[in-house]
Amino acid sequence: MPSRPAHVGLIPDGLRRWAKANDTSLAEAYLRGARKVIEVLVALQRNDVQTVTVYNLSKANLGRTGAELEAVYAASLEFFTTMIPDAFDAAGCGFRLHGDVAALPPEYVAAARHLEDTMTGSDFQINILAAYDAYDELRTAAQRAQRDGCDIADALDIGDVDLVIRTTAEPLLSGFLPLQSQYAQLVFLTTPLNDLAAGQLDDILAQYRGFPQLRGR
Repeated sequence: MPSRPAHVGLIPDGLRRWAKANDTSLAEAYLRGARKVIEVLVALQRNDVQTVTVYNLSKANLGRTGAELEAVYAASLEFFTTMIPDAFDAAGCGFRLHGDVAALPPEYVAAARHLEDTMTGSDFQINILAAYDAYDELRTAAQRAQRDGCDIADALDIGDVDLVIRTTAEPLLSGFLPLQSQYAQLVFLTTPLNDLAAGQLDDILAQYRGFPQLRGR
């Protein structure tokens, strides 16, 4: 039985509802959410998780209103330029942006690329999915597999996920890495992201350790 999940997926959902319930702006809700994601990443790293993939935006999310997307992008820029560099050692951590970068604002992509260039470590890997679509990922992997003569599973940029945490109670993956998550343990929280306590992550990981990881066997 594994002592910990090696790869955790995080779907930080419910921020618009939190803003409405707390009578605050979308900008403040998403900025607080970015800080909470940092807290989650730190807690997972402390528990010896090796890789975390964060679902920032699906390609379908790009159809939201301009005001909503502006709030997401503003918080994401702060996340990339200040929060991650302040919280993680660039020599020990790696960073990678995945998704259709052509559909994202240039300043968003530039900030993410800077992190990719400066965070060169291998002890803890942070993946960000933005403008991500599973069909796009599969098509790209199929082309790479055909070109390189390898199995399609080996052509995927992101490996298998052991545990997926969504910060809303809706039992949905919303297109999050469906191939890699096919045997993942799924956790849907009733606590909104912006009210999540770091100790709750410790409890989730403790529960994971007690859950048989059979992967179809």
